[in-house]
Amino acid sequence: MVNDLLDAIAGLRVLVIGEAMLDCYLHGASDRLCPEAPVPVVNVTHIDRAPGGAANTAVNARCLGADVMLLSVVGDDWEGTLLQQALAERGVSSDNIYTQLDRRSLSKQRVVASSQILVRFDQGSTTPISTEIEQKLIVQIHQLFPQCDAVIVSDYGYGILTPRVIEAIAKLQQVTPRILVVDSKHLATYKNIGVTAVKPNYAEALKLLDLETTANDTRVNQILPHGQRLLDITGAEIVAVTLDAEGAIVFERSTANGIKLHRTCTKKATNHATGAGDTFVSALALALAAKVSTKDAAEFAAAAAAVVVQKDGTTACTAQDLREAQVAPTEKYISDRTQLMKVLAAHRAAGRRIVFTNGCFDILHAGHVSYLNQARTLGDILVIGVNSDASVSRIKGSTRPINSLFDRIQVLAGLGCVDYLVSFDEDTPLHLLPSVRPNIYVKGGDYTKATLPETPLVEQLGGEVHLLPFVENCSTTSIIQRCQSLHKEAS
Repeated sequence: MVNDLLDAIAGLRVLVIGEAMLDCYLHGASDRLCPEAPVPVVNVTHIDRAPGGAANTAVNARCLGADVMLLSVVGDDWEGTLLQQALAERGVSSDNIYTQLDRRSLSKQRVVASSQILVRFDQGSTTPISTEIEQKLIVQIHQLFPQCDAVIVSDYGYGILTPRVIEAIAKLQQVTPRILVVDSKHLATYKNIGVTAVKPNYAEALKLLDLETTANDTRVNQILPHGQRLLDITGAEIVAVTLDAEGAIVFERSTANGIKLHRTCTKKATNHATGAGDTFVSALALALAAKVSTKDAAEFAAAAAAVVVQKDGTTACTAQDLREAQVAPTEKYISDRTQLMKVLAAHRAAGRRIVFTNGCFDILHAGHVSYLNQARTLGDILVIGVNSDASVSRIKGSTRPINSLFDRIQVLAGLGCVDYLVSFDEDTPLHLLPSVRPNIYVKGGDYTKATLPETPLVEQLGGEVHLLPFVENCSTTSIIQRCQSLHKEAS
């Protein structure tokens, strides 16, 4: 799916409107304290500069293959010049960046020692832009908007997205509607302008919902009940709430059922990864402009963000990064079921027998490994269906899974007995089985062929069911219980 989507994105035209910033990282080492105050002295060895804010959003869209136009305002200063140089180095034109003489460019400077950010300095004008520059922006929006496949608004509340600018976008969206994705600290402002999608982070979602941070539950569980409210408050067709290490929850309007829910996973971030939200927004907008489903667009955006959080500093996800991320070390994982069918059809044509099993595999243990090794001996190719995070939560309860789908896929992919992995959102693999068409369907536990729900379909597809016993006294639940017991004893 990712490779096909990247091909579809190549050449799409995107307009990014918002506050462009310069992100600076002063890297060095510290081995002593300052004599004037108890603070570390950092000997700066090098400085990294990168586009931030709306400029980082534009760079991400460009790196994924889009043709990008960035509409913003900077000051007539050193930071503004450096920002435009950094954009040029990354293939983003500054032709639509206006200079306001009495304005200071937005910049963030971070002092980093031994991979730790010690302090950040923010500077730049945050008051509304001048009437003259505002009018120039509006004229340019009228010219560029109809040429685009997607428009991304990156509004930090620093004076560029004035009421008149927002009104201009609203009128154009009414006449020539485009994929319009908004990332703003004030999303309610955009309620009535025809927004396709919005991307609040956890704190912004809480503010919209008038809720407080919870200490007793996960962020996911706190946000889940409020999807309809978020859609109503923002007026968007799609609300993607990013939750850092917990991934993202995506709510989508549905005329049939009222609301659809999609979940994505992510990776743990590095010490000072910055701009994953910009990456998510860019990838989401491009995927929607390429006319894929909301679910596929959300997964694509999450995959791009997962690449970025593994990097240091303000950075972007390139198309090549994303292609490589799908191959190693998860080359065994096939997200596209059409592709899975093609791969397995080639194996069948070569006379190989397909073995299939499925499960949550939340905490991989010796019982799982023994079971999968036995399953592999029954044929030539072992395919594993892995329950999605939402599916695991429905089956096992709201405290599960312990490990995200991404992490579970990574661990399973490391087993030599496993040939291919595929995930599914349903509670059972009934919808997945026609794509796999296994010669042998393996299941463990206390089932019999008569009580196994999948038996009729497997046999209808020409396969047979084989039951394997689980290793006694070895289960994820027992491992969790032992950990909880040891924690209680220790405390």
